[in-house]
Amino acid sequence: MSRKVRGGGVRRARRGAPVPARLGRLACLARLAVIAPLALVLAAPLACRRERAPDASAPPSSSAAAPASAAPRPPSPRLTDPRWRRAAGDDPLEQARLAEAEGASGLLAGLEDGGDIAAAALRALPYADDADLALGPLAARARAAPPSSLPPLLDALLGIAGRPPRQREPLDPDGARAAAAALVELSGRRDVPAEQRAVAISAARALADKGLVDPRLIPGDLDPEIPGAGAGGGQAPRP
Repeated sequence: MSRKVRGGGVRRARRGAPVPARLGRLACLARLAVIAPLALVLAAPLACRRERAPDASAPPSSSAAAPASAAPRPPSPRLTDPRWRRAAGDDPLEQARLAEAEGASGLLAGLEDGGDIAAAALRALPYADDADLALGPLAARARAAPPSSLPPLLDALLGIAGRPPRQREPLDPDGARAAAAALVELSGRRDVPAEQRAVAISAARALADKGLVDPRLIPGDLDPEIPGAGAGGGQAPRP
């Protein structure tokens, strides 16, 4: 009987012994159940920030990099302006009227339109009262233009440079001197046809007469030779 009691006691002791261990495991599991979600909540913003952080080395998207000026340019109002349309012809009177209305600055702005509008502006510029203001911008365009685009630019420069001097202060002496230097350069360029070089030489000499460039810098290889000059190779004085 005592054995049973002891055995039963032993058996009860053996069954009851794991209870504290089980309670400890349950407590650990409970703490993990609380800590794990909290860790996920704390880590989630960090993961989002890592995922959303922009790569500084990556090129900008095409939509962000698109310039604001990509919109098509609206048509120029000069295209439908009767004064500009009439001056696009060969009538010097209409070109003079346009020059009086627009002045040099308005005519230079018309060069940006190209086509007939630019051609009308170049024909009208020599008639503008303040045409001297256009010498510098026109010469800069001529210096950068291909030979095929030079004739109307050189004709406008010659028309302005060849005007009689006026009894007033120069409107843009620095621009006029820059134009004279550009014309001297164009006068000596071998990639420019001789006909166009001749116009540049005439314009440069017209500005030299006004003291804007040393005439000795202007090429004279296109001047006609003096008849009977012989081996001396003399050249006829320019008009």
